Amino acid sequence: MASYPEPLPPQTITPPVAPGVEIPPEPPEVGARTLYVASRLLAGASAFFFLAFVFAYVYLRALDQDHMWRPAHVNPDQAFGAAIAACAVLSALAAWLASRRLGGESRDWVGPAGAALVLGLAVVVLQCVAYTSQGFGPTNGAYASVFCAWTALYAVAVLVTMYWLETHVATGLRARRSRGTHPDIADPDRLIEPGLAACAFYWTFLAGIGVLTWVILYLV
Repeated sequence: MASYPEPLPPQTITPPVAPGVEIPPEPPEVGARTLYVASRLLAGASAFFFLAFVFAYVYLRALDQDHMWRPAHVNPDQAFGAAIAACAVLSALAAWLASRRLGGESRDWVGPAGAALVLGLAVVVLQCVAYTSQGFGPTNGAYASVFCAWTALYAVAVLVTMYWLETHVATGLRARRSRGTHPDIADPDRLIEPGLAACAFYWTFLAGIGVLTWVILYLV
């Protein structure tokens, strides 16, 4: 009969401390490193997610079953496509500038971050307006189905990223209004900087996917 080893005692994450002694807080460098790694993992996951639409585009275009890949009336507005890509790129640049200023201990980072937020939301608004003006839907051929699904899910990804960015902008504005009232937080910007850097990195990556989306769906 097989014998199994005795179970090991449970291990605690934090080292044991004497009764009545407060456990020290986690060093801020640990949270910053976690956000750094998490933003890279999120970028990788997003790359694999949108790669599925690139594969669908290439495969269905090569297959062209019944010559229904892209009927003549399926033509998205080029102006909307260019405007969406431009807003995404400008927003990512503004977010990167805000992150660099905050990393350089400059107090003037909320302005670029707010501009990045407005331009990012403009991407979502323009995409919604574009849907109302185009004369086709997801059932009008293979290209139309890829176009509608790809752009809609990209808009959702942008909206969620803008919510992430908005939390940093709101936290920064709140910290400026209440400066001096929370003596336990000496430098709020130092706590915001890792999160904003992670958000700016991911948004820059997602804006690059937006440019790729524009090239494939509008120009190719």
